[in-house]
Amino acid sequence: MRKFKMLTMLCAVLLVLGTVSSATALPITPATGALNTTRWEGTTPQNPNAGDIATIVGFSPLFELYKQDVGAADTGPFAPYYSTSFTNTPTDPEDATITWGGGAIFMSGTPLYLLVKDGASATPAWYIFNLTGLGWDGKQTLELTDFWLSQGAISHVSIYGPSVVPEPLTLLLLGLGLVGVAGISRFRK
Repeated sequence: MRKFKMLTMLCAVLLVLGTVSSATALPITPATGALNTTRWEGTTPQNPNAGDIATIVGFSPLFELYKQDVGAADTGPFAPYYSTSFTNTPTDPEDATITWGGGAIFMSGTPLYLLVKDGASATPAWYIFNLTGLGWDGKQTLELTDFWLSQGAISHVSIYGPSVVPEPLTLLLLGLGLVGVAGISRFRK
């Protein structure tokens, strides 16, 4: 009985430590990362899309996996799992927080890029950050601060990556594939 209590306590401690480590935040400012390595900035195109970002960062193909416009609903395949809150002012935010709410996460090791876009004609008009290069694990809160201080505001944030399949769905697809292979080999016998 004593061993069972010790094992239960050890599991509880590991669970708490695992939760605490995933609750950390990754701060991102306009100066985060090395220019043209983990951060890009520019004015053209004015409103970059997935193809533009793939060209800028040198990784293709990319898809918009998550997007939040100021004052609008989250969109993209990962919208059910992430949420963004904008701060400072509701219509002219300089800061934002992207939070994982549970469920699917972005596939670990997958190149992921964050676009932070200005709504006006500020220079630069956008920033792109290599989230994988910055060590983001998909569960960490992204704390965006100090964007376009007194000269514009964040209009939207987007996350781009090469796959639109969340990690649990990937495992499900792999499992279904293995079941199919087993079925075919059994059928041939």
